[in-house]
Amino acid sequence: MASSYWFNVMDYGATGNGSTDDTTAIQTAINAVPASGGTVVFPAGTYKISSALVVRSNLILQGVSDGSAVISQSSTTANGLSGSDITRLTIQDLRIQGPASGSGKGIVLTRTSNPATVSLAFARLTVRHFGGTGIDLSNPIVSTFDSVTSANNGNHGWDIRGVSGGAAGTSCSFVSCYADTITNAGFRIDTMAYCSFVSCAADHCGIGYEVTGGGTQGITFTGCGAESAVNRGTGYNGYSWKINAAIGVGLFNPFTYESPNVSIWVTGGARAVSIFGFAENSPTGSAVNSVKVDSGCSATLGDFSNVKPLSLAGYTNITNDTAGGTVAAGFVYGAGSAYYEGNVSTTAAPTQAQHLTRKDYVDSKVLPSPVTLTDAPTIATNASQGNLFRVTLGGNRTLGIPTNATNGQRITWELIQDGTGSRTLNLASGFALGTTISSVTLTTTANKRDFLTALYNATASKWYVIDFVKGY
Repeated sequence: MASSYWFNVMDYGATGNGSTDDTTAIQTAINAVPASGGTVVFPAGTYKISSALVVRSNLILQGVSDGSAVISQSSTTANGLSGSDITRLTIQDLRIQGPASGSGKGIVLTRTSNPATVSLAFARLTVRHFGGTGIDLSNPIVSTFDSVTSANNGNHGWDIRGVSGGAAGTSCSFVSCYADTITNAGFRIDTMAYCSFVSCAADHCGIGYEVTGGGTQGITFTGCGAESAVNRGTGYNGYSWKINAAIGVGLFNPFTYESPNVSIWVTGGARAVSIFGFAENSPTGSAVNSVKVDSGCSATLGDFSNVKPLSLAGYTNITNDTAGGTVAAGFVYGAGSAYYEGNVSTTAAPTQAQHLTRKDYVDSKVLPSPVTLTDAPTIATNASQGNLFRVTLGGNRTLGIPTNATNGQRITWELIQDGTGSRTLNLASGFALGTTISSVTLTTTANKRDFLTALYNATASKWYVIDFVKGY
């Protein structure tokens, strides 16, 4: 008979012959486990059930191996396993299967009074052939799923969600988990935070991985793949990843094969999405883009091996745009006083109009050393080169209007008399003098220098002289 910690379902009348209804016997074994916890053991066999088995906290369901110990639901409307307000539930080395039709789900864990479903540990488990979702979990936290498969299920393979409009489920890890031949999403992650997926796969699904909801934040996928997605319509149109409204989602070395639609779609205002080392393989003829980022979203992309082109809107930065280029949305800082604005085209040969445009800081920052100007009857200044310029006057000169100026830019000219001295300077008509500085008359002594500062007003197309000091 069962010990105080181990409860063999056959000791409670289960047959495991695949034809006798073992529901009552298995439930009796589960109910025999004390509140402090224990293990219900399933020897090799197929255990037919006709209603959902009700699980509870501090419980371990232990088979001998996935495929050898099978719980088989015969009802098309009943779930396989169900439970509410669970804390500490382990299921391992079991297969839970349905009748391949109907509305029943495989594993359903809900909440009525507890804020979360806590400390789940599923390992070497397969849930398959249910008409509804395979694994349906309400607000799971601090839980692990290792080598768990949801296959041939209707609706979603996995539906993992926090509280809609409330607390997110957190700190769950999925390692080598699998969703195969699923009607809608292989993995649906909604209102979850700081969770990781490592070496997971989603094949033959309407969407491989659906990451959705503004409450979803900090989700990472490392070395995960999606193959042969299926366009099922009604929103599940064959995407490998759909990232909708979530914040802080990272895809590191994602892999896709035979995608019939966009492999990775960032939409719904999703922000801070990072995609690095993406490998797209053999997209089907109906696929148009490999990665699509919609307007209102932000993403950073790095070093792709993609077949179909990118479709990028919003704020999207790219290192290696498949043509060896870098795309900077918005602006990028450069050396000295320069920064660059614009958005380089993702085509192999962007036009000149699509290149980033150099600008200058409108503040006190200057280049480390003055820019030396060429002495000429009319002295030319390229304002994009800096904010401080130096010229030695070899004759009577005119200071021309600077080119490539930025509204609000301030420039100082260091004006040096040559060895002869007595050189004069006129200001071009684009300069404007005020009542404080009503004229500019240079020092006449040879080798002396004066400093002239002017501020550019683009609206008035004027350089206002705001300072003039002499005789250094």
